Amino acid sequence: MLLLAVKALTFKNRQFLSRYGIDVVTPDTVTNNQIPEIVISYAWDNIIGDKMLNNPSSKLKWIQAQSAGVDYLPLELLKKRGITVTNASGLKAIPIAQTVIGYILYFARGLNIYATRQHWEPFTNQYLINELPVLVFGTGRIGRQIASHIKSFGGVVYGVNTSGRPVEEFDEIYSINNYQEALAKVKIVVDGLPGTAETQNFFDSRFFEQVNQLFLFINIGRGTTLNQEVLLTAIDDSRVKYAALDVTTPEPLPKNHVLFERLQILLTQHTSWGENVNAGRIGGLFRLFEKNVPGFVGNKSFKCNVVDLDKGY
Repeated sequence: MLLLAVKALTFKNRQFLSRYGIDVVTPDTVTNNQIPEIVISYAWDNIIGDKMLNNPSSKLKWIQAQSAGVDYLPLELLKKRGITVTNASGLKAIPIAQTVIGYILYFARGLNIYATRQHWEPFTNQYLINELPVLVFGTGRIGRQIASHIKSFGGVVYGVNTSGRPVEEFDEIYSINNYQEALAKVKIVVDGLPGTAETQNFFDSRFFEQVNQLFLFINIGRGTTLNQEVLLTAIDDSRVKYAALDVTTPEPLPKNHVLFERLQILLTQHTSWGENVNAGRIGGLFRLFEKNVPGFVGNKSFKCNVVDLDKGY
């Protein structure tokens, strides 16, 4: 069985794979004759990926994505070809959740004021986290970790998911079609939605028309879920006081983009996942991947992180 290692594997990783009869090639070493023989793609390479998907003899059966979101993959084609995608959901839940807490504290404790102040002028109009109820759109592993952190500060946190099904870490859950009651009760909104056709521009003019004096809007989901121009208008109209955006459209933002110019906006340039120990976007990915190897080799079953190709997450 042949695996294409788009992202680097350690010697120990390769030893593990060899025990299951899996040989490894990389984008630098793979030959044209080997491309149709690849069964597993560990992360995704667009050029080699296109060659595999355009070859009717391709044996590709499993793609391990290097991220939680998989909107960059041709999901309809993968479904048609019977290819399973597993994602990295949960891999970066802790660092992302800590970044969200950082955003909240940055604005709530007035650090944003002091960051640019060049003279002595005490600022005490600050908030505690328990004074700023939070609504999180997306109650998966990242959303749950965010909720857990907020609760540890004594905060109140509500969640939004597709069905409104209860999730333990949240005070209350609302469905994606019935979130308005929760929105009226909160001061912070966290956008953790995946990038799908259904979530395209979800946070649009209709959403922000329902907002009045929102303290902070956070996006750690996908840039495509937010209409950035509408957010800027909401800030100008004082319906939203601050925003923290880890993801934007486009990425990277061009130099002198208007988002860089707003003091009310904190941009972290798609690095909320950063860690020191597991440096890099996919640090620790193999820990998730190896959980599925025995089942896949044995009977093509998967233990965790399987993407619903219809839903896109």
